[in-house]
Amino acid sequence: MTDKCIIRWIVVLLLVLAGGLSAARLTINDDALDLLPDGAVRGDLQMLQQIGLVDRIFISLSADGQLYLSADTARDALQKSAEALGQALVGRDDFTNVLAHLPVDLSGDLFTLLLHMLPLLLDEGDLEQIERKLTPAAIKEAMRENFLLLNSPVGMAMKERVRHDPLDFLSVLLNKLAFLQAEFQVRPDAGFLMSRDGRSLLVLAESTVSLTDSKNSELLDDELQAIFETVLQPGISAEMIGTLPHTLANSRIIKKDLRFLLAAATVMLTLLLAFTLRDIRAVVVFGVPFLGALPAIGITRFIFGEIGALALGFGIVILGIAVDFSVHLYLALTREKGGRKKILREVRKPILFACLTTVSVLVVLLLSDVASHRQMAVLALAGVLFGVVFAWLLIPTIVGDREGAATDASDAAPVENHSHAGRWILAMWLSLVAAGVLCWPHLHYNGDLAVLDASAREVVDVEKRFAATWGEKGEQAFVAATGTTTEKALQAAGKLFTFITTNGYTDIQSPVVLLPDRNTQERRLAQWRKFVDRNQPELLRALNESADKYGFSSRAFQPFVDNLIVPPDLIREQDYNQSVFAPLLGTMLRPWGGGDGVGSRLVLTTMGITDDNLQPLLEYEEKHSSITVLANRKWRAEVEHFLKKDILLLSSLAAVVVVLLVSLQFRDFRAVTAVLAPVVSALSAMSLFCWATSGDLNMMHLIMGIMVIGLSVDYGIFVVCSRLDRVAVSAKYAVSVCAASSLVGFGVLAFADHPALYSLGVTVLVGIGAAWPTALVISPLIVGKRGRS
Repeated sequence: MTDKCIIRWIVVLLLVLAGGLSAARLTINDDALDLLPDGAVRGDLQMLQQIGLVDRIFISLSADGQLYLSADTARDALQKSAEALGQALVGRDDFTNVLAHLPVDLSGDLFTLLLHMLPLLLDEGDLEQIERKLTPAAIKEAMRENFLLLNSPVGMAMKERVRHDPLDFLSVLLNKLAFLQAEFQVRPDAGFLMSRDGRSLLVLAESTVSLTDSKNSELLDDELQAIFETVLQPGISAEMIGTLPHTLANSRIIKKDLRFLLAAATVMLTLLLAFTLRDIRAVVVFGVPFLGALPAIGITRFIFGEIGALALGFGIVILGIAVDFSVHLYLALTREKGGRKKILREVRKPILFACLTTVSVLVVLLLSDVASHRQMAVLALAGVLFGVVFAWLLIPTIVGDREGAATDASDAAPVENHSHAGRWILAMWLSLVAAGVLCWPHLHYNGDLAVLDASAREVVDVEKRFAATWGEKGEQAFVAATGTTTEKALQAAGKLFTFITTNGYTDIQSPVVLLPDRNTQERRLAQWRKFVDRNQPELLRALNESADKYGFSSRAFQPFVDNLIVPPDLIREQDYNQSVFAPLLGTMLRPWGGGDGVGSRLVLTTMGITDDNLQPLLEYEEKHSSITVLANRKWRAEVEHFLKKDILLLSSLAAVVVVLLVSLQFRDFRAVTAVLAPVVSALSAMSLFCWATSGDLNMMHLIMGIMVIGLSVDYGIFVVCSRLDRVAVSAKYAVSVCAASSLVGFGVLAFADHPALYSLGVTVLVGIGAAWPTALVISPLIVGKRGRS
């Protein structure tokens, strides 16, 4: 190797070293939000993540029916296990908002608390219900029921309740507490959340680390499994649902797929190189372009500061396009006739044209509204440029300056377009294109990331058992009302509650039933005073008459009379701190970091959602800036709309840029058509395949579609250049080696179990599978056997 060659290697390796030092400080995030377009949807999901709904863990404890034959023994073991589990989770930094049991049962002090707050919690409709309880006949019937109750076996326990609420005013409020219904069907037992059959118990917790991160999830799962083994009673098992098992399932399936498929691809690529290039230097040929990965990562870090794991992986995959340039250069130097300088001069133009076209496609991707796409584009763009430059500098250093023995260019096209066989081949190709064009309008872009979720069978089974035990609601919407203070947030939530209750929404859960804003409380208290002033004289007379009739003393109901007259203090959030409602209010009233001040709060309301009632809710959201609707139906529609718009715009721009560049490069209609033929074939084949299988396109199809387009147009450029200029007659062989290596390297992923990897593999397999023969056969037929003047 000459001094000049050594200098080239030193320069390249220094650049790689500098890139490696920068890349070593790269922060890799695993945030699924980077897959979403910028704007409202991304902000909504960030809010959902911040208020803890994404990182909630639902733990269902179940008792073995063979070990615990009676419900009583099962209940005791479950409650001991839940108590120990709750203590273990509370004592660790990784968990917050742990709910193993409620502070108190719905009795005693809670009854007194709610009765005292009654005037502040009843609206005008509730007062109408209470007024119906004040007729002489209703009071007489109430006294009769109280007499019978106090003379029953439970009479002593009910004495104070009857004294404070002889006319059962509290039942009106308890009916409203349906708006605080639990998310699941639970039966409180000594403060524990038991199932209706008494053989399961529910424990809730929230992770302080992101559960969409696979590393966090693995560590947290190991921690939880260790806790379960330590604290659970014999015969008590624990199953979890939520984000955690889905993240684990996806991560583990991907790892399993890659362990097998990458090993298979490695063996097949090795065999391919052994039978095609038959030279140890093939390792350098395939390896040199990937030296550009480290400098490219360094540039990406400089621009973005961090990069998503998906963008990093696919960016490096896409920069693998540079391998094609390395292979073409190597085969030209080893197989073409003439000296090295002459060969380099002849192959420079197709490599430059192909590189320019590939770069233009990646530049268009920079305009995407999706953060992950932009990161991927920068990484791939820098990687391709570095890879091509490194290949141009280093590949000639491993090939001696000697004469090659090339096949004569006249043998490059065995079939001509004017022949009978040529016409049939062109007709079949046009049929493929027509079929692809006809199928394209019937394809649907599915922007729901759930289609890329690979839940293991055991995860699905656990979710079915959980739904059978704890009930399963329909689809819900979470609506966040925010304000710079608790009062402002409650005001917004109160107006929302009025809207949804008057418009027929169901399965409502709202904290404003127990904690109205201050203005509402003051208004209700004024209404209550007017109500009491209007009804008090007749009420006391009828009450005393009926009480005397059933033998009650004159002061038996004095606590009730005092509550009517003495106004309560306004309700504060901390009044519920030691009540059964504390855990629920803690999850529905939260600090809000998205506000303008340190006291900003968020109030969460949930409700059932359908296609019919979603639109009015979204219209309400548009009119009120403090309201944010968090609903999967909303996200699916918006994400699909934005991504479809993004992809259509980028695809159109990419098509225009590629066609324009190819037209400027070749300035000949037949030559331009021949260059684009592999791209058209790839797109047509992918369109036809997707239509025949599911009719859906997802994000992986589109990401890898970019790589397929880049490779396909390169195939066309190299083949057409070899025909027009009668140079680089090894182009067909080089295209075959490159296409075969792409099919082996990525096509094996079509056999993956994970839907994301499967989509990736199928896209390459179908796209390159169509572009390869098109470049070898159709492109020469279109351009004809002629040289450029």
